[in-house]
Amino acid sequence: MDCKLSTRLAYVYWYKELQNGSLLGIHQTYKSATNLPGKYSGKVNTATNTYSLKINNLQKNDSGVYYCGLAAYVYPNFGNGTRLIVTDASEPKLSILVPSISEHDELPHHVPLLCLLSDFTPSWSTVLWDTGDGLTEAQTDAGAIDGDGVFSVWSLTTIPAERWNQETICSCMAKENNMEKYINTTASKETGEAREGSCNYVLYWGLLCIFILVLILLLILLFRKYTTRARGAVQTGNQIPMRQIPQTEYAAVKYNK
Repeated sequence: MDCKLSTRLAYVYWYKELQNGSLLGIHQTYKSATNLPGKYSGKVNTATNTYSLKINNLQKNDSGVYYCGLAAYVYPNFGNGTRLIVTDASEPKLSILVPSISEHDELPHHVPLLCLLSDFTPSWSTVLWDTGDGLTEAQTDAGAIDGDGVFSVWSLTTIPAERWNQETICSCMAKENNMEKYINTTASKETGEAREGSCNYVLYWGLLCIFILVLILLLILLFRKYTTRARGAVQTGNQIPMRQIPQTEYAAVKYNK
């Protein structure tokens, strides 16, 4: 990555933006610096007044936004930033996020659908939607990089509630530019309800397990109470009190992904 300065200075600072928005200083590029073995190294072109940053042994978690900065008086000056995306995926990942709406909930007039395209190269930047009216090219957001260094963009579309109730199959497609290569994924009201049913299935089994644990706990308490009374009937003198068992409370939480 290059940082071209409008003024001639001896060095620049390099920063990487973290997930919380703060900047982490990672390297300083000097005109007279000697590059030592390590993650980062730099080079200066005095003719063009350009300072470069090199990242060695590049990994996916090196993805992020990098800035060069100058220590000018009290307040530093930063460049516009360079977004670096590292991927080893031969094909991007595509998924549709469907709102979790139960049978008893009132549907909005337009049901939102979110298409998520992740871990891709710039050649896969075209996203298409088909919600029953044919293929249309969709706009995507600027994208974001998660904590694992995976870059993702999303596209939002809406479908009328009456068409959603008809279990219309909606498709999201990613196209590789300059090549007739596509990947696509589909969703419908039926698939959305299937996901909710699987969550309820797990919930019912979870409640059953909690009930069994509570039953076991009650049996242990009754057993300890019985053995304590039996010992008290035989032994005399100062008794060592039994350790109290902490009270345990259970709560069932319904989770809709």
